[in-house]
Amino acid sequence: MLKVSFYSYKGGSGRSTTLWNTVHCLMNLVENGEKKWMPSVKNPYIIVDADIDSAGSTFLYKGDELFKQENDYLSVQARTKRPELTDFKSATDDVKRQYFGKMMSIGTSFGLPESENAAILLIGANLDKDKLTSMGVHTTDAGNEQESNLSLNITKNCRLCGAKAIFFDTPSGTQFFARWSIKQSDVVVCCMRPTSQFRTGTLGQLKEFLKLDQNHDNRRKYIITPTAVCTDPDQKFRLELEEEPFIYPQKAYKAIMERFYDGAAGNREIEDKYKESVVLDMLKIPDDVSDDQFVFGIPEVKRFKWQEACLGLIKEQCIEELNENDKLALERYELLANKIVYYGNK
Repeated sequence: MLKVSFYSYKGGSGRSTTLWNTVHCLMNLVENGEKKWMPSVKNPYIIVDADIDSAGSTFLYKGDELFKQENDYLSVQARTKRPELTDFKSATDDVKRQYFGKMMSIGTSFGLPESENAAILLIGANLDKDKLTSMGVHTTDAGNEQESNLSLNITKNCRLCGAKAIFFDTPSGTQFFARWSIKQSDVVVCCMRPTSQFRTGTLGQLKEFLKLDQNHDNRRKYIITPTAVCTDPDQKFRLELEEEPFIYPQKAYKAIMERFYDGAAGNREIEDKYKESVVLDMLKIPDDVSDDQFVFGIPEVKRFKWQEACLGLIKEQCIEELNENDKLALERYELLANKIVYYGNK
């Protein structure tokens, strides 16, 4: 089972939208003439909204009211309260379907037909804060029991029931649910606006994650992914007020590369772990790209300022014509999907 977190040190990087667009590209990847990563009702994708305070994916797929009820659908928080006692390793297909049935079907949001709606499932967040307080659910610094319940009730049981992949839409920063999601994952997509706050904060948090990883000898990969990168021609900025203006994004790209290329220097063990674990592929520019097509990370998509969307689905269903910037963003989401498969299978 592929396990991926979409994380950012600060909020506002577009984690939920990046997840939506990248997952759509992943399910449509073609290898040797086949869509090997296409989910099915029997082997679904699971999206876990671990950002229980902001709940980007729960809102995005219109599940906010459903997960408040804790009736037909069990929220992330409800799954922290008690261990699942069913032995899914030897469970029947019917029992496994019942387990997946407590999740919200959202396949049509990714272009799947209604008959395949349950091929992509959401474990959403319960936004009823008063109810959660009375339940005793901790949202910031939970104990071992809550972490153990989450890992059993979500990650392990999804794997035993046949999920093809699981994706965590994490909170920002160092909250409990962010740390827990990353621990569950083989690949972490570090979404990051290319600002000084994001660059500094993301690098600092990476070092902390790598210290934790060092103690567990894992091979988790962190894919640095700048988002909302300006692609307007001839835009001029200064990195420092006294500097001469420069044309963005060439110098911005250089500044980010310099920051992250050797960002863990000063501690040999962490530096070795950094070079092994931190992936800069989304920053690299293909050799055949001309100066006027220069872009790194994922470009800013103007339509997302008003309404989140899945660009691949718009193209697939011929809903409307994508502009050149949209097409470029879609290409970069496709690249990110390829990188996730590559590093997730190593």
